[in-house]
Amino acid sequence: MQCDICFRTGGHKLPFLCPTDARNQLYELRVQTAGVHLEKDALDREISRRYPIPLSKAGKHGNEQSAAVTQSNYDALITERQRSIDRTNQIIAHADELKANLERAKEERNKKRIANDRRKAELTSASKGIEARRAKQIEAVEGSTQRTKYRWNQTYDFIGESRAYLCYESANLYGLQRFKGSNGGDEYRIAGVNIVDLRLMNTASPAQVSTSFSHIAHVLMLATYYLAIRLPAEITLPHRDYPRPTIFSLSSSYMHTNVPFPGGTSSSSNSPSTSRYTENTYQPRPRPLWINKPLPILVNEDSVAHSSFLEGAILLAYNVAWLCKSQGVPVGDSDTTSFEDVCNIGKNLWKLLIGDKPRLPPKSRSESPSPTPPKTLDSKGYVESEDKTIQKPGRSSIGWASHGSAFSFLGSAEGAEFIRGFKLPRPNQMADILKNKLMSEVANAEWELLSQDAWAIEDEMRSDGVVVGARNEGHATFDTSKERDYTAGMQSFMSMRTVMDAVEMVGEGTGINAVIAERLPFGLANVTDKDRRERERYVRAKAAKDKDQDKKPGTSGWTKLKPRG
Repeated sequence: MQCDICFRTGGHKLPFLCPTDARNQLYELRVQTAGVHLEKDALDREISRRYPIPLSKAGKHGNEQSAAVTQSNYDALITERQRSIDRTNQIIAHADELKANLERAKEERNKKRIANDRRKAELTSASKGIEARRAKQIEAVEGSTQRTKYRWNQTYDFIGESRAYLCYESANLYGLQRFKGSNGGDEYRIAGVNIVDLRLMNTASPAQVSTSFSHIAHVLMLATYYLAIRLPAEITLPHRDYPRPTIFSLSSSYMHTNVPFPGGTSSSSNSPSTSRYTENTYQPRPRPLWINKPLPILVNEDSVAHSSFLEGAILLAYNVAWLCKSQGVPVGDSDTTSFEDVCNIGKNLWKLLIGDKPRLPPKSRSESPSPTPPKTLDSKGYVESEDKTIQKPGRSSIGWASHGSAFSFLGSAEGAEFIRGFKLPRPNQMADILKNKLMSEVANAEWELLSQDAWAIEDEMRSDGVVVGARNEGHATFDTSKERDYTAGMQSFMSMRTVMDAVEMVGEGTGINAVIAERLPFGLANVTDKDRRERERYVRAKAAKDKDQDKKPGTSGWTKLKPRG
């Protein structure tokens, strides 16, 4: 039925808003209740028909039952009515709340609309001329950045000059010099000791090799300290319980602590706890930078020490070449560095620390006023020259790259790319080449080329295998002198047996170095006139004893040096 208040058709699915809706809501329930009562009456009649009761009792029971049914129905209706009223009140309160929220939402929407209109007007007024202001601000920031980079470049140039000058002064204090040798080529010395080319170490004395390597290691570490560079192969200088310098391989460098001196143990490492600790931990093996015996003798007596020393010498030369490359100093004449270029340690060290151009001391920062940045600068802070052919400052000066500053850090991606372009040979390959070269010289020392007058009595070859050079240069012809100049390099070798015999002939108190100095032209000291006369008398005596021996045909000037015994 239709409600006369809200004009809605009743139904149990629609929420009721008025008493008519509530009545409509209860209508179906009432119909169902009536149906139940009808069924109950039918059942009562059926029961009464089948099981009749006495008349007196039936009347009394029927009156009581009807009274109970009437009271229960009334109570249920009252309860249902109260529930409907409560539900209606809740719905009305919720509707009022929704209306209030709707009004507040409308007010908030109006406020936001007004605020958006105001901000839009402000944005429109502020956007006028924003491109010009933005370009001006960007230009100011870029100009400030370029001036800052310019000051950084100037400051770092001053730092680089100071580093280069400190290296130059340290090399001068160590006496690093270049001079013309007897053969007309350039030779180098440090602290009064000639720097040995690695390819010529067979003809150098142990004292010369060890002393020059020790001085090179000291001045190289001093230069790396000034330049703030970490060398690829770590060098350990002498200190307490570590009397001589050593060098580590590339893979073992900077990966250890408290490595004992090779060939000896300190007093602190003799305790049982320390011994057990060293047995359980890996300790890298440093390569020595010294020798106590000439290389031809050392290779026969201790091949392991010989190989270890050659590795150390190559690593030291590799460090010098790597440092030259890192500072823009060329090693060799071409872009690709060869084995021969790396072996010339003296030349590379002199070019790095001294160079052809003199280095003036840098001005102090207090004396030189801070330069005013020019108006035209590029993005890197360098001056933009009007002539585009003028090159900008490059990275070829000593002191520009280091591991101790962020300006040109060698550990960065750019620095790593720069290091990969050095094109240096690998140290292990160079060590194998050097070892094969020196071993071949020792093997070929059994054969020596004799000049045409080598069989004369005045210039007889001694029976112990040492070639005595010609002493009558004043009476020799031009051709003979030219031939002797050609064979001068051949006479600098001696056989291994000869060296061992020289050791046996020396009495107590005379070392191997003294023997080599006395019997060879490349010894530790120059031979005096008295020693030369004694040697000549000895040669003449031996020549008179063996003068009946004739030259064997078929050797073309080459003869096998036979050892004694």
